[in-house]
Amino acid sequence: MCCSNNKARKRKHDEIDALDEMPENISFHIKNGIRYLDPYWSVYRTWAKGRWVGRRLIDVFAEEFVTLSPHYPAAACKLGRIWVNCNQMTNVDYIIQHNDSIEHIGHRHEHPILDHYIKVINNDNNILVVDKPPSLPVHPCGRYSVHTVLGMLREQRGLRNLRVVHRLDRTTSGVLLFARNAETDVKLKKMLRVGEMWHKEYLCKVEGVFPADREIICDRPIGPLVVSMGIQCIRDDGKHARSRFLRLWTDGQTSVVRCMLETGRTHQIRVHLQYLGYPIVDDYIYNTVAWGKAKGKDGNYGKSLEQLQKDVLEEHKASSWHEHVDPEYEIRMQRIAEGEVQPESEGLDIKVRQEYDPICVNCNVKKKDITPEHMMLHLHCLKYQTSEWSYSSEMPNWAIKPNDI
Repeated sequence: MCCSNNKARKRKHDEIDALDEMPENISFHIKNGIRYLDPYWSVYRTWAKGRWVGRRLIDVFAEEFVTLSPHYPAAACKLGRIWVNCNQMTNVDYIIQHNDSIEHIGHRHEHPILDHYIKVINNDNNILVVDKPPSLPVHPCGRYSVHTVLGMLREQRGLRNLRVVHRLDRTTSGVLLFARNAETDVKLKKMLRVGEMWHKEYLCKVEGVFPADREIICDRPIGPLVVSMGIQCIRDDGKHARSRFLRLWTDGQTSVVRCMLETGRTHQIRVHLQYLGYPIVDDYIYNTVAWGKAKGKDGNYGKSLEQLQKDVLEEHKASSWHEHVDPEYEIRMQRIAEGEVQPESEGLDIKVRQEYDPICVNCNVKKKDITPEHMMLHLHCLKYQTSEWSYSSEMPNWAIKPNDI
């Protein structure tokens, strides 16, 4: 970050630097087994990307953060929430230049997670292995920072400077590895990159009576459907993917299945099970009629990929987290965006105004009550194994065969 001779500006940037770090000691409360984090201030910092150069700052802002109010970028700019090259940028017509450093001070509301203490499977000088709970992503992304595996390991166990080796989806549970040092990080990622055999075994609970007494193999190629959400589908121009499935038991309506991956495509198990006609029971992405009447069985969506993309997006649009926005909010935002506003020069007292920000959309919505079931998926990583080591977790309760079956 550049320096300034202006003491007030330097003091403000010291505050911004502090916001850039993952916050600590943020207040939270537990309700019905769900952990809710209080809102807090944070800074998003980036460098101008090539596709941004020559365009208005607020236009880029509106495009990159599509869930915000259309008036938010101009309002944030006029209030002095956006800084360019260490200067508070209040000019809504500013054109982004090469190598611009851009900072946005925002009021952050993290999504809630299930209240779980993360169990450690192995912890030595090189590798940390945990049994990841469902509901939280591995690393900061989107509306998650403290409420991540990295964030909660720091809060619960004081573990820092961990290096992510592989990932599990937010709603997936099970074995998750971190490197404790740079040397181990490079070694493990090289093993993944050069294709050294990793044995990855999962458990899942699917709809229907999965075929018994034989292993089912699916090797249909997988490619992106909605890039921004990481949603995949079966498509001929996709990447090679191969999964093996074996039924463990069934209750006549659902089945618990063991899954062995030979490749590691995004959402591979979920997409292949959908293709086979046995989607995971509570998969709110791949187990819906947005994929067609047969829910995507045999890759038969009954529509073009373009229409499928629209339907899946509609099914999972961001507004599903909210009941309604305060009708006065957009009026207030438009007034700030189009009117004469005094910037919050020295001014944004982040220590006093923690709970509410008048231009924050999340402060102005009534949120739906989220159930624990919405935060988890019956998909669990049971084992990770190489020629050098093997790590396993306990079976989740839902995967254990009842005595009466």
